[in-house]
Amino acid sequence: MSKLRVGIIGVGSIAKVAHLPSYAKRDDVDVVAFADPEHERVVEEARTFANVAKCPEPVVYADAAQMLENETLDAVSICTPNSSHVGLAIEAARRGVHVLLEKPMATNLEEAKQLAKISEESGKVLMVGMSHRYREDVELMKRYVDGQDLGDVYYAKTRILRRRGTPRGWFTDLQIAGGGPLMDIGVHALDLTWWLMGCPVASRVNGYLRRGIGHDQLDYIHAWKASSSGNEHNEIYTTEDFASAFIRFQNGCVLQMEVSWSLNGPQDDALKVELFGTKGGLSLDPLRIYTTNHHALTEFVPTVGMGPFYQREIDHFIRCVKSGSAPCSDAAQGLEIVKLLTAISKSSDEGREIEL
Repeated sequence: MSKLRVGIIGVGSIAKVAHLPSYAKRDDVDVVAFADPEHERVVEEARTFANVAKCPEPVVYADAAQMLENETLDAVSICTPNSSHVGLAIEAARRGVHVLLEKPMATNLEEAKQLAKISEESGKVLMVGMSHRYREDVELMKRYVDGQDLGDVYYAKTRILRRRGTPRGWFTDLQIAGGGPLMDIGVHALDLTWWLMGCPVASRVNGYLRRGIGHDQLDYIHAWKASSSGNEHNEIYTTEDFASAFIRFQNGCVLQMEVSWSLNGPQDDALKVELFGTKGGLSLDPLRIYTTNHHALTEFVPTVGMGPFYQREIDHFIRCVKSGSAPCSDAAQGLEIVKLLTAISKSSDEGREIEL
C-alpha cells in the first residue's frame, strides 16, 4: 500500500506536542499539508516538521476548506479550538477523508449528533482523540475490568484538580471552548473512567459548575501559555474554573467527578481514577490493584507506566484507516460523552438533576 497522505488542521500546542512528532516517526505516512490562519506560525511549523521528519515541507494554507479542496488526502488531524471541530470534521468526511478529531467531539449535543450521522454515512473513520485510553497502564486496567477481576464495578471516582492552571487564550472564552475545565480536562477524566467502567448507559446526571476564582494574578506562578502569540492574555473569561458531577447509570453503578483549573486546595499531579467492584478495585495515579487472596487483603503495584500514548494513539488511527476497522474511541462514544457533558452543564444551569 502507498503512503497515506495526511493533512494537519491547526498547528497549535496539541498538534506540536502529540500529532506532528507521532506522524514524523511513521515511514508509511506523508504529511503533505498544514492549514492554520496564523501565517507565520504555520510556515514555521511546516519548516520545523520537514527538518524533523526529513521530508519535503508541507504545503501551507490559511483555510482548511481550501486545503481539502486542493490536496488529495487520505486523512486529517483536526487540532483546532473546540467550536470549530464539527464543521471541519463534516467537511472532511463529506470529501471522503478519514478524521482524527481532537476532544471534545463537539461543544453541543445537536452538532455531535449531526457529525456522528454524517460520519457513519461517509463510511470513513472518525476517531476522537481521547488520548488517555492509549496509555499502557490504562490498557492493563482495562484488561482487569474486562476479565471480571473486579467483579461488578458499582462505584467510580475521577478527578484532576489544578490549584492554579488556567490555560491562556481561547480556553476561557465560552463561545469558542464550550466550557472551562469540564471541556478541557474534564472530558478526559469522564471519558476514561466511563470507558473503563464498560461504557454504561447514563440515566441521571447532577452537575455543578462554578467560576470561583477566575482571574487571579499571583506572583511566582507558571501559567499555561498559549501557542499563538495573539492569545497571550485571558481577556475573555466566561467559563467555569471548577466542575463536579454525579452520574447514575442504568445498570446501577455511579460515577463521581471533580475537575478544576483554579482551586484553593491541593494540586493533583495527574489524572486520578478509582474503580470499586465486588471482587476487587483499581486506582490510577498511583496505579494499584486491590483484591483478596488466600482469605487476606492484597494490594500490589503492577510494573507498567504510561508509555508513549500519543504515539500509540496515532498508530491506532493509522491502523484503523488502513484496515477500515472501528477505532477504540469512535464517533458513537464521542457522542455519548458530549451528551454527558451537556447534561452536566444543564444540571448546573438549572439547579436540578437531569434525566436522560
